Amino acid sequence: MAVERPQKATLESVATLANVSKITVSRAFSQPDKVHPETLRRILSMAESVGYVVNRAARNLRTNTSKTIGIVNPDMTNPFFGTLTKLMTLEAQKAGYDTLAFDSYESQMNEDRIIDKLIGYNVDAIILSVLSSDRNYLPGYLKNLEKLGIPVILVDRELVGADCSGVYIDNLDCGLQAGRYLIEQHCQKVVVVSGPDDSNVARERITGLTAALQGKVTSLDVIYADFYMDAALQVTSDYLSHHQAPDYFVGCNNQISLGIIKACMDHQLILMKDVSLFSIDEVSYASIYGFNFPYISHDLYEIAWQAVGLAIRRAVDHNVKPGKVIVRGKLIAG
Repeated sequence: MAVERPQKATLESVATLANVSKITVSRAFSQPDKVHPETLRRILSMAESVGYVVNRAARNLRTNTSKTIGIVNPDMTNPFFGTLTKLMTLEAQKAGYDTLAFDSYESQMNEDRIIDKLIGYNVDAIILSVLSSDRNYLPGYLKNLEKLGIPVILVDRELVGADCSGVYIDNLDCGLQAGRYLIEQHCQKVVVVSGPDDSNVARERITGLTAALQGKVTSLDVIYADFYMDAALQVTSDYLSHHQAPDYFVGCNNQISLGIIKACMDHQLILMKDVSLFSIDEVSYASIYGFNFPYISHDLYEIAWQAVGLAIRRAVDHNVKPGKVIVRGKLIAG
């Protein structure tokens, strides 16, 4: 015999139990300061006893605001994006906003679906790290979000032609700082393991490196992979199978650096002795395993604070123009 589900508590049932009007119950949850303290205590007590939950989605539709920010990242397993999402959530909470965080898993289908879902949730703004590092990537949903008045704050990956605010890393400066460090180490042979050759992030980092090292090293080679460990592992391993190890490998992000580390270990090379590594991005927990690599550290607290601040300002005042914030990295010598 099927068990009948208990009836869901409603605003009307709470009003009946508390012997007040529905308007008074509604006001108790939306404007409690305007309800007599004794009446408010009675309403909250009755609501708790019957398990009444405020229908915030319905209220959002009436007020046209949700005090919610959507966050979309391409890979939450990457410590950069995972930590950044956590920090943005904390910053949003300080400002009285909730967050809905999603991982697109580098899938355009997922990214499109998530944006549609966030529109349905009536979010006030979206903080977005798009799945593609190609600067010319321009997803169709951006025009729809603009029509709906939902501001978009791009993080890390900039898009040409997008009328969005953004918080970006100074990638050119990352390359310059890395190059200057390598010169100080008197290295002569450098191999850069890069992201895709159409990536603006990778291109700017390599441009900075090349500018700093021009005429100051014997050789500077660039091998292209993707911003993932497995791709970097494969191309680095292929390189080591056909070439002598360089003085320094440079990993263009933390996942690439992990691939370089694994390839060197597979080829029986002792890191920071047989071959050295410079990482543009911190390699999380590397010191636990005895690796102390020089790297460029990114201020994730600053990026999170700036992104949330831009999102709230544009959500509250639609006359605020899209703005861009550039955050410089810091060299950590290891």
